[in-house]
Amino acid sequence: MKWDKLLLGGVIVLVLLSGCNLPAETVPAEVPVELPTLPPPTEEPAPPPPTPEAPPVEAEIVHIVSPAMGHGKAQVIHDQPSKGVAPEKRAYGGDEYPLGRYERPFTTEDMEYLPYIDIVQTVLFRDDDEWVYTGILVAESPALAGDRRLVYGIELDNDLDGRGDVLVVTDVPSGQDWSTQGVQVWQDVNEDVGGAHPMKPDAPASGDGYEVLVFDAGKGEDPDLAWARRSPDQKELIEIAFKLDLVDVGAEEVAFLWGAWAFAEQVHPDWFDHHDLFTLAEAGSSLIDNPEYPLKAFYAADNTCRALSGTSPGGVLPGLCPTGPKPGGDSTASCPPIECPSYNVGSTTIHTCLNPETCECEPCE
Repeated sequence: MKWDKLLLGGVIVLVLLSGCNLPAETVPAEVPVELPTLPPPTEEPAPPPPTPEAPPVEAEIVHIVSPAMGHGKAQVIHDQPSKGVAPEKRAYGGDEYPLGRYERPFTTEDMEYLPYIDIVQTVLFRDDDEWVYTGILVAESPALAGDRRLVYGIELDNDLDGRGDVLVVTDVPSGQDWSTQGVQVWQDVNEDVGGAHPMKPDAPASGDGYEVLVFDAGKGEDPDLAWARRSPDQKELIEIAFKLDLVDVGAEEVAFLWGAWAFAEQVHPDWFDHHDLFTLAEAGSSLIDNPEYPLKAFYAADNTCRALSGTSPGGVLPGLCPTGPKPGGDSTASCPPIECPSYNVGSTTIHTCLNPETCECEPCE
């Protein structure tokens, strides 16, 4: 029994010893795995550019009524033309800057004469309850202006206070038929035209003149508000028609002051009244004897005094034309009181006197 135990123990020892000498389990080497070659990432295509929106289609302007032509009794305003002395690069007269009456149908500095904005006279017909018809006659046809922009207009004072309320302007009409193309109507809603003292100079003032465009070539609340055409009878005549609604301020009898304008090159509704924006030194003068000659900042413009439509004047109204004699009319009519200015030329004082035939201030003889 003893030997059996010894034999068994020896076997166990041999087994253990042989186990210690067994080779270690072989771990297979890591074989590199080739990853499949992927194509480079493709950039996402840029989104297509947005389809440009078509410009909004403007509603077609539909006209309901159009003017004919007034044939009633014409109210006429005569203006001082400069054609006779234009070769001397000056105006004959009529440029009364403090009174808001301008005779400036010349370019700035070199005083080139612009006969197509030199107003000779303007007329107004008012023979129905809907339309007012006006015509502006200039010294020579607007067709002579070439590429120069010309604008003709009528200014309206609805409440007779000297402040313009409405300005109707038109580019040179393209034809002899009534059209709204190129016609605009401006209003002074904040009532700053005229500055602190209507029809008197207040420069430098900071108003914005006619600041609201209420009608533009048929665009506006009333597509038929104002029209223009070249006269079929006279090439120097531009005709403007507008609805009486522009001056109907609720009065039983509609009365208003009106006058005409003509411009070349520069047209600024926001410049009204011009003598409130520019001093005379800044604006220059078209009168060769004036120390501020020649024209400077305010040039290429002509206007008329104002006439009263709808009633007879009950006194001297701001801007109202002098009630002097008319060509071929009563020579006994007198001018209203006008204070004619004096100014210095070097050491010489030039005095101006009222010409009873034209009711304008001219150098005294």
